[in-house]
Amino acid sequence: MAPQRGGPAMAETTAPLALVTGATGMIGSHLVRRLLDEGWRVRALVRAASDTALLRSWGLELAQGDLADPPAALADRFRGVQYVFHCAAMVSDWAPLAEMMRVNVAGTRNLAEAALGGGSLKRFVYLSSMVVLGMQPQRDLDETAPMVHTGDNYNLTKIRAEETVQQFVREKDLPAVILRPPYVYGPRDRQFLPRVLGSLQKGEFRFVGSGLQPFSLVYAGNLVEALYLAAVRPNVVGEVLLVTDGRVITRRRMMEIICEETGYPMPARHVPPWLVRAVCPVMEGLAWLSRSPEPPLVNRFRLKFMATPLTYRIEKARRLLGYEPQVDTEAGLRRTLAWFRENRPELMPNTGAAPLRPQD
Repeated sequence: MAPQRGGPAMAETTAPLALVTGATGMIGSHLVRRLLDEGWRVRALVRAASDTALLRSWGLELAQGDLADPPAALADRFRGVQYVFHCAAMVSDWAPLAEMMRVNVAGTRNLAEAALGGGSLKRFVYLSSMVVLGMQPQRDLDETAPMVHTGDNYNLTKIRAEETVQQFVREKDLPAVILRPPYVYGPRDRQFLPRVLGSLQKGEFRFVGSGLQPFSLVYAGNLVEALYLAAVRPNVVGEVLLVTDGRVITRRRMMEIICEETGYPMPARHVPPWLVRAVCPVMEGLAWLSRSPEPPLVNRFRLKFMATPLTYRIEKARRLLGYEPQVDTEAGLRRTLAWFRENRPELMPNTGAAPLRPQD
């Protein structure tokens, strides 16, 4: 299916043409909006079943396709495309490996082949994840830290996808840059904050340990700035860059902000990390034996989020991209939660409690 206009006719110009995957998701939609505001032409690669209402309202091109499609089937979507932002991925702590390999690894390979075949490619920006660095405590890591296999399907497939991109850089001159964010949050988030808010609503949230373990996050707007810079800055092809908000926050402080902004009571219960670590393999094993379609409440992926120090350095992104986070984590969380209050009221407390504002 040839690209279709998603809204009012867009004047043909000499503006750069970018193709974005994952454009219906949080990160991709913020990136699309940024590119349009910069005057770029944008073509979004979307699946037939995707909800494209927001994209259509912005008037960009919609090109139907799937990452599993062979490069030849994707060829016309890449005609004239100068910049590719590959933001699509299957993000899951429980999906089958074969399915994740098809989307995250084979899909990346198909996209790289098709992008090169378009004949106009200037930059291929691949959005990876800090998950490739493993499950162990991570303190002030930078790009010299090795990728670590953990046995987790998401971890494995993101490592394989990065390796695929780097192979294309070496062997086929793919002009690619790889960005690794940690947990990403912002308006239209479907993963990170919905899970936290859902656990608060059900009364299931527990701190693992003290809650004082630090971790790095990245606000969607900050990440989009880095994605844009990775496309337009010279001398970054082949580089891997870590991108965060530039400061850390503890789990406890994050929860204080969430509760201040939503009216949920601050969680008071704690469980010892050793107990959760002991329970994880049992819970995962039982879920696997029962062929549960949903992940267990406690697993290694969630333990990493709740209890592991995860902090990173972004000096390389600052140096090579000129990247400087414009929104700090506390301000970004408050902006995001304001969006959730307005647009996701089903995740708010059922008591009608007003948000508790911090005292001056």
